[in-house]
Parts: sequence; C-alpha cells; structure tokens
Amino acid sequence: MTTTASRGETPPPTMDELHDDVPDLVHPMAEPPKVPLTLLTGYLGAGKSTLLEYILTAQHGYRIAVCMNDFGDTTDIESKSLTLSNPSDPDAPSTQLLALPNGCLCCSVKDMGIAAIEEMARNERVDWVVVELTGLADPGPVAKSFWANEEMGELVLDGVVCVVDSRNVLKQLADTSDEVNMSQRQIAQADVILLNKLDLVSPAQLAEVSAAVQRINPTLRVHETTRSAVPLASIFGLHAYATAPPALDAADAHAHADDVHAHAHDPSPTHDGPCASPHAHPSAVQTALLALATLSAARFAQLEKFLQAVLWSSTFPDGRPVDADVLRTKGYVRVAAHDQAETRAYVVQGVADLFDIKAVDDDGTGQGKIVFIGRDVGGIVDELRRVMDL
Repeated sequence: MTTTASRGETPPPTMDELHDDVPDLVHPMAEPPKVPLTLLTGYLGAGKSTLLEYILTAQHGYRIAVCMNDFGDTTDIESKSLTLSNPSDPDAPSTQLLALPNGCLCCSVKDMGIAAIEEMARNERVDWVVVELTGLADPGPVAKSFWANEEMGELVLDGVVCVVDSRNVLKQLADTSDEVNMSQRQIAQADVILLNKLDLVSPAQLAEVSAAVQRINPTLRVHETTRSAVPLASIFGLHAYATAPPALDAADAHAHADDVHAHAHDPSPTHDGPCASPHAHPSAVQTALLALATLSAARFAQLEKFLQAVLWSSTFPDGRPVDADVLRTKGYVRVAAHDQAETRAYVVQGVADLFDIKAVDDDGTGQGKIVFIGRDVGGIVDELRRVMDL
C-alpha cells in the first residue's frame, strides 16, 4: 500500500527515517577483562614453594589458581577436592583441583594444557593464575607458547616472576659445567625478580648479587625478600608483554649501550665496568641496549625490517648470519608524524623468534630504546646502529 500526503501536509516518515529515530537500546558489550597468568620460575631451592605456600594459605583477598609442579606438597593443607574435565579431550581423565580455605585453587600443571587452564580460570572465576615451572626449566619456550596460543581465551600472559637464592646465585651464575646456564636464562627472561633469603646474606653480598642480576637484565623490577614474602599486588598486574620496559633516562641508556659496545670488543674478565662479568664467558647471557631518538616513518619501517630479519630468519638484512641467541626483545619507539607536529608511540615485545609491535598512547615522555637480552647480543646492537646510521 502506498501512503500519500495532501498538499501542505508533511509526508509520513519512511521506514529508514523511523529506524534512525529509535534510540539504541542495546550497547556493544565491553570485552571482559583478561585473567592475568604468571609464570613462576627460579633455580632449585630458590624459594618458589615458599611463595606458593603463602599464596595458598594466607588471607590476602585474591582468588588465585596455582598450577604446581609437585601437587603432593599441598596434601597437608585443609582443602576439598573438585574435578575439571579437559575441554580439548572430553574422554581424558579429569584433573583434580583442591579448593583451599582462603578461596584459592591448586592443581598439578602436569595434568593440564593451556585449554584446560583457561577453562578452569573461566569456570572458577579466578583473579589470577600462577603456573610454576621446574627449577631446571627454561621459561622462554613456555612463555612463547602461552603468549602466542589462541587457546588462551580469557587468559593473558602477564609476566615471568623469578625467585633467586641470594646466598647461592653467584655460584649458579658462574657455573660453566653445562653449555646452557639455566640460572642466567631464568633471570634474563624474567620481568620481576625476588632476591630471596635476605636474612642469609650480608648487605655487601646482597649488593653484589643485585649488581650481577642487573647486569644480566637491567629491565627487571627487583624486590628483596625473606621467605619469599612480597605484596602480591607487586608481582601481578604487570602487563609485561603489553607495555614498555621500565624507563631509563637518556644518559643511562646511552651509557649502557656504549658499555655493551665496548665490552663486545674486549672480552677480558679484568676489564672494569658494569658489564664485565657477563662478557667474561662467551656463552654468558647479557643485555644490549640502544637508545633511540624519535624516528621518522621510514626509519621505523627500517627498524621493523631489521627485527624481522634478525628474529625470524637469524640473519641481518644484508643476509649475513646472526651468531646470537635472543631470549627477549623489548623496546619503546617514538615515531614522528609526517608533519612533525606530533608523535606516535609503539611498544616492542618479543620472546625468542616472536615479536609484536603495538601502538600505545604517547604522553610525550620516555626515552626511546630497543633492548635485546640473550647470548652475544652486543653484535646485534652494533649492526642496528650501523644500519640505521645512529
């Protein structure tokens, strides 16, 4: 049926016009916040179990799911059992959970894949998930699998926390009996360090330990602890894989970059300076940092191409092989707009051969930098400086 209007009358609204006048009653739903997942690492005897015992027994107010390596450690804790099926394999045996009096949950990480951990976090409405690694485990491959896995769902990799035995760590770091020094790698790939057993070392020993740890990874957030006692709010909610590394002013950044450059050409263990110890052994883990001024769009594209070549193909852009083992890549880059009137900021985060560049709000502060942590990474910074003519 066609509706007409008499002369002088306003024609009736069309259906499209009527639709435009209807208020939106359903608003797009905001994405629910992700549940942070922390990897807990640390060499044998460092104090990981002590930290987990506190999480599972103290009245701290958080509902935390702890996936432990040795589930038997919790058998003396008052609890009740729950069961959880594996969503990726319904026929697989159910995983036992222990519900603790303080509201936390405990399970064995050996029984659970990423999908099962995500299912537990969603069903049990936890605030935080902690996955304990063995004392001899390399956290890098585990972090990579969690960071890049589509089964993470409501989970997000928040960071790697490493507990260090302050009394014995210097001997562990100096151990050359194996080709890979696992204590070095654990510290290198951590975002937070607990310098534990403070009561068993002197102030001078603690200062030496702190310096050794910072030489390996100066981007760490460091907490000094006794019996792994630390405010839990300081070790989760880190957003370590989505934010820039801790701020360094320009002078510090240039000093560290110059120091790494100098030591890359002087392997003598007697050479003075903050990076001397890592370079005393060719296989030692080190950090190399290059300060970056605000880049043009072309220079930014050149940096991304460089990272693709080095991290994806283990070659420099000109095809030469990269003789280095990159464990972590971090960076903060400011890029000038075409009219130079404003800048954009980007965060670089990488684990082994994976990396991501993410745009972030630019507040106009912060020193641009790119950081490589791993074995023999000083040469990567040297080549990046040359390629970008810095």
